[in-house]
Amino acid sequence: MPNYKLIATFVIRKWQRKMIIAINARTLRAMPHDGIGWFTLEVVRRMVENHPEHRFVLIGDRRYHRVPATSGRHDESLPAANDVIHERLPARGDTQDEHLRAADDRKYEGFPAEGGNIEYVTLPPRTIHPLLWHVWHEYLLPPVLRRVGADLFIAPDGMMPLRTDVPCIPVIHDLNHEHRPGDIPGRESRYYRRRFPLFAKKAERVATVSHFSASDIAEKYGISPDKIDVVPNGVADIFTPPLPGEAEETRRQYTGGRPYFLFVSNFSPRKNIEAVIRAFETFRRNGAGDHVLLLAGRRLYLTQEMDRHLEASPYGRDILFTGSVTRDVLRRLYGGAEALTFVPWLEGFGIPVVEAQRCGTPCILSDSSSLPEVSGGAALCVSPADAGAIAEAMARLVTDGALRRRLSTEGHTNSFRYTWETAAEEMWKSVIKATGGTA
Repeated sequence: MPNYKLIATFVIRKWQRKMIIAINARTLRAMPHDGIGWFTLEVVRRMVENHPEHRFVLIGDRRYHRVPATSGRHDESLPAANDVIHERLPARGDTQDEHLRAADDRKYEGFPAEGGNIEYVTLPPRTIHPLLWHVWHEYLLPPVLRRVGADLFIAPDGMMPLRTDVPCIPVIHDLNHEHRPGDIPGRESRYYRRRFPLFAKKAERVATVSHFSASDIAEKYGISPDKIDVVPNGVADIFTPPLPGEAEETRRQYTGGRPYFLFVSNFSPRKNIEAVIRAFETFRRNGAGDHVLLLAGRRLYLTQEMDRHLEASPYGRDILFTGSVTRDVLRRLYGGAEALTFVPWLEGFGIPVVEAQRCGTPCILSDSSSLPEVSGGAALCVSPADAGAIAEAMARLVTDGALRRRLSTEGHTNSFRYTWETAAEEMWKSVIKATGGTA
């Protein structure tokens, strides 16, 4: 007897209209710098692989260079697993624009995603200034969308053209620019505050990474919650609990064998590193332990306040910087840490939280924005404004072994709610809604 369901599926797929899906690839890198970059890379790769029946046009402002698989080439700015890095604070003149130019100059990028259904389109110039953001999106991008016959445009960084009739899905990760505009350089802040409300209103659908951000966007921008799709971030498979003896080896390598609290993210005002430093000082002053504070990340912008706290800290010699690290090194850093201490003022999701949980590391988090939601209650959540409460949470985790074990176990379980496979599936559901079910 013929399998009529299988035959019907074959016929439907054969006659299904092939979609041309254009994607803003400005944040698509083989080695991303931040959460938006990881979202772009992981989701785009999986959508392309999962939907060979459709064509994807990746439109960016940089050229990619094919790196032979046998070359062994890697990004020299990122330490390998056996490289020991004890950096002081990165140079103060190192700004966001300079990071962008440096990334372009290194030319380490291979093709971030590959497949027979992908076309890369490079659209100069490099968009390193809000004026160029505007010109690129409103004047250079729409003709390309017309030329390729795009049925849909996805903007993983939230930026989309207003001068187009192509349906768009911007991914608006958070509204930090609305709640804390002073945390962002003025020209970028003004662009976000002027344009993002227009993007949200014009978009066919809006995607975001947490229910907190979805509610925030609906309320702030006055759009229906039914128009917003939650597409949570995920955790890469490389993040696992440490192997036997690995945590001790990581501590020997990075802190001379001393226990440490870990911060992971870029260095910018909203990440509230100053509170982490003050809490660490209180923790040490109270004699709760001889720990080190390990900061993993890179300078982004407006870090003068962090500089002042570091220079004034009596424990400055015990505050160490790793610089940017590979995922494998980051996995080891999570696994060797006493706790992840991550208390930003506002966060749309907070990928380091679920990465740390997947590695079995307890978390000390802000009790606001998306972090209680994302952590699933398996964390110590405190006010990001209260350095004393953060220090108390540090001391609790050091002295209460049962609490550490409980948060480690519950956090590890919670982290499995978030996978990049699920993120790609949820993003595709948004695509289906935006195209009227034709995808």
